[in-house]
Amino acid sequence: MKIALVVHDFDPRFGQGRYTIELARRLGSRYDVSVYANRFGIFEPNLTFRKVPAWRRTALTTILSFSWAAERLLRRRDYDLIHAQGLTCWQADVITAHICNAARYRNSPPEQWRKRLFPFVVMPLERRFYRQDRAQHLLAISHKVAEEISTHYQWSRARTVVYHGTDTDSFCPAKNGEERGRLRGYFQLPEDSWIWLFVGEADKGLSLVIEQLPCFPKAVLLVISHANLDSFQRLARHLVVDSRVRFHGPEADTSTAYRAADLFVYPSTYDAFGMVVAEAMATALPVVVGKDIGAAEWIISGENGLLCDPRQPASLRRQLEWLQAKPEKACELGRAARSTVLQFSWDKCAAMTAKIYEELLANRSRT
Repeated sequence: MKIALVVHDFDPRFGQGRYTIELARRLGSRYDVSVYANRFGIFEPNLTFRKVPAWRRTALTTILSFSWAAERLLRRRDYDLIHAQGLTCWQADVITAHICNAARYRNSPPEQWRKRLFPFVVMPLERRFYRQDRAQHLLAISHKVAEEISTHYQWSRARTVVYHGTDTDSFCPAKNGEERGRLRGYFQLPEDSWIWLFVGEADKGLSLVIEQLPCFPKAVLLVISHANLDSFQRLARHLVVDSRVRFHGPEADTSTAYRAADLFVYPSTYDAFGMVVAEAMATALPVVVGKDIGAAEWIISGENGLLCDPRQPASLRRQLEWLQAKPEKACELGRAARSTVLQFSWDKCAAMTAKIYEELLANRSRT
């Protein structure tokens, strides 16, 4: 079977890229897989790579130019199935929905007028994309996204939720106190403090986390993010907690940050899933996350993590107070979190995807 996987960035630094890499590695052992992408952060010996040109001035120009170029390249070759990772091409048989932009921007309308252009153009485009005739099966990274695509874009064909996996070998608890102490030294974290960790896009709840620090004098917050953090640094200074926030910026190996922390805090109002939550859970950290994000589908509050309502700051504060008062229970939550993540492997993700491929081809041959 000849498969084309289409993604903007075949790069482990990006969520969709990491998803596609893990999928391609496993599918490549069963099928003839070609990867179409604009950027390649890694190459695999059992895959074919085809570069798609794109004008990367903005996210919008990237989407428009990439989809046009991918369309031209795909027409030149014959594939049994084309699998699009989000809004990438117009000949997809299978689509993996990593996000629903209509739901995202309805949840958090952009304040800057320049950013309003993106949803204004992309949402109608995305609606057309999910109505293309050839696409027969929707894979969604969470039930949340599956429902959003059906609601906002009227997807009515077959759909399956296929959760992504997590590298539980890399994302694992610290071996011992010595390793943990060494990592805390690397991030300049005081050994005797209660270390909170925030990883990801800063607009997914970082302000709310910083605002909790005055209530927890022993807490120190470590921030791992590619975002511009200037406004968050100003907020920390305004609240006189800047000495207890480590704005580390991006980190090549985020697994080290998880192993240095006591707690993962991610009070986002919207996230299609939240791979960082899965990574924290795999590291056996107790997690406090927004109740409406995709990763919340893995959490039974009080058993393997805690849920909060980010629109009510007191909700987050109560969960943090509960963890501070019950450190033994916090450890139990972390252990249960890792057990949960172990149920969702990349092998399982690839096997479910391959099964859908086989079913689509079988149905096609019968017709």
